[in-house]
Amino acid sequence: MNQISDKCLGGHIKRKKLAIVAGSEATKETLCQQMRQFLADCVDIQGYSEEIPVQEPIKADLVVMSSKILAEEMAGFVEAGCPVLIVRRSLNVEHIEKLFGIPKGTSVYFVNDLKENAHSCIEALKEIGIDYLDLIPYYPGCRVYKKADMAITAGELALVPESVGKVIDLGARSIDISSIVEILQQLDLMEEKLSLVSENYKENMVRFSSHLYHLFDEAANMNQYLGKILNQINDGIIAYYGNGILSIFNEKSRTMFGPAAAGDFVHNLAMDRQIKEYLLSKEDMSDRLFRLDHQELIFSKVRIEKIDTTVCTIKNAKENKDIEVKLRQDLIRKGYIGKYRFTDIVGSSPVMQEAIHIAKKLAKSDLNLLIYGESGVGKELFASAIHNESLGNRGPFVAINFSALPEELAESELFGYEEGAFTGAKKGGRLGIFEQANQGTIFLDEIGDVSPRIQARLLRVLQEKEIRRVGGSENIPIDVRVIAATNKDLVQMCREGQFREDLYHRLKNFYLKVPPLCARREDIDLLVNHFLQKHGCRQLQISAEVMELLRRNPWRGNVRELENVVEYLMAVCDSGIVETAHLPEGFFEDIRSGWEGASGEAPDKDLNRYTESLWEKGNLAEYLFFLNLIKTYTDKGCTISRRTMTLRAREQFPYLTEERVRKKTDDLQELKLITKSVGRVGMRLTINGMKYIEYNNQFAPIYS
Repeated sequence: MNQISDKCLGGHIKRKKLAIVAGSEATKETLCQQMRQFLADCVDIQGYSEEIPVQEPIKADLVVMSSKILAEEMAGFVEAGCPVLIVRRSLNVEHIEKLFGIPKGTSVYFVNDLKENAHSCIEALKEIGIDYLDLIPYYPGCRVYKKADMAITAGELALVPESVGKVIDLGARSIDISSIVEILQQLDLMEEKLSLVSENYKENMVRFSSHLYHLFDEAANMNQYLGKILNQINDGIIAYYGNGILSIFNEKSRTMFGPAAAGDFVHNLAMDRQIKEYLLSKEDMSDRLFRLDHQELIFSKVRIEKIDTTVCTIKNAKENKDIEVKLRQDLIRKGYIGKYRFTDIVGSSPVMQEAIHIAKKLAKSDLNLLIYGESGVGKELFASAIHNESLGNRGPFVAINFSALPEELAESELFGYEEGAFTGAKKGGRLGIFEQANQGTIFLDEIGDVSPRIQARLLRVLQEKEIRRVGGSENIPIDVRVIAATNKDLVQMCREGQFREDLYHRLKNFYLKVPPLCARREDIDLLVNHFLQKHGCRQLQISAEVMELLRRNPWRGNVRELENVVEYLMAVCDSGIVETAHLPEGFFEDIRSGWEGASGEAPDKDLNRYTESLWEKGNLAEYLFFLNLIKTYTDKGCTISRRTMTLRAREQFPYLTEERVRKKTDDLQELKLITKSVGRVGMRLTINGMKYIEYNNQFAPIYS
């Protein structure tokens, strides 16, 4: 049974309110008691009836009406805006055996409060096999056209005419399980309570079936009633003894598995071997999902040790919306889960910690999110961590990479297809990943590679929150959080007409930038150790010279490239210590080219001359502050104005004016440590500027 979440702890979470309105006090008490057994720990339930005048408007998160007529009569007593649900009700079958001794053809009143209710109860009795009695509807104000000495009622004893000699009370009609599911949906308690409701439903059916079975065993002619009752249930019900002999096999089971009856063996049924093994296993009592003849079926078992019997209910996943939670759990078992958490993200650098901090905040919302980052920085890792930190973390996490998916397959993969939609379509159709990700998260990687046609369909999904399968005509509602990722400039693509601007803004409710590895070189040591442990090679040592070269490498492939290099070193190093000779061919060329600019300029080797020049011009600490400030903004993909630079500088150097800041930046430009441009480019470090910062940060305490 699922654990009860915070919604049902009743402590810090506001309890919801459920109002139940019935025609009589007795019915009110029955319905309230029924719902309290499921919701008492997290919902305040208040009952009302027509027999006692309502003093104040009824106000609740959901108002339940026991009938349509009652809803019309009590509409004026419900506060405006409160959602109202008219529930379906079913007969209490626990006392149905009281009717079996009534002689065939006997005239019997069926007494209820309303004409419609009396007629519907009579029809319900006929459906379960009580069709041999002359049932006469009786209700207040009705015209009695035939006399009867016996009456049956559903909890309305006060309405039975005094002339009746014998009364059989079946008890007030309870709320049907389909309406209970609707109540859970309205109160947003499906995940927390559906399992409890389902178990209670199965236990009642098992208890009822077992009780009837013993009664019918005493009189063979009564077996037909049990079959008729079970055949009215829209689920397959199979009961069998420990030796595998069937005792119950209802009509729905026959439509699923072919003809069979009590006395047949489970191992002779027309079903897969895996299903038979599951049914006959006394240890595996978990709920399971199997596929049979292009149908997805949910199997649930209950073991009754006293009579050495197992009862199994089988639900068709497409026909029973109330098993959606179990279906999602099965999808998670198939691997549709977020594999990573924030604790799996390696990096202690300020820029990485800032990205993690922002991502954790964004995880608390269910709005769409666009992640930007170069190839190999770990965008999917962030997406997975955000999903696992979100409120929908119990739902599936499904990822799709558009760069690896041909356009002709993208549509059917995303939205699914119906049977016969195209040549080669599977019989029975197929769910798309949007449906598979329902109540969870879908990760659209490399969204910049999606075609214009698919862009248009994605936009509609994000706008309408519904999808339509390929070859289908029905719109299917979905509840999915979309996280998209790209390494492309989508803004520029929008300007060039390659990406829809309206789709871009739909995806970018939130935005997260994952920093490249070159912007967090202080994390390289941590990452190298992490990869050595990950691949089971903790004993391998990296020489100081190699580690320094790893820190200097430009890492255009980012973390993915670093991991590849570590794996290479693990493979080629036999001595236990990685030296420069073990580095991949061309590695030093990468380092050299990484420091070269667009003009091919190499960094100045005599960096000390900059220190001497800056000392001559003024306070070296001020110049270093400005260089590091420009680097910080550049690493974040931002530019900095002189005014902003002045405001930041005054936090450390209160005496600096904007004019002095201009003079300092002119000095840095004169030494070719920075470039200054008008417009969006702003101030940026040159190659020598970047090298000089790295060099001087080693001696930061000396100049501070």
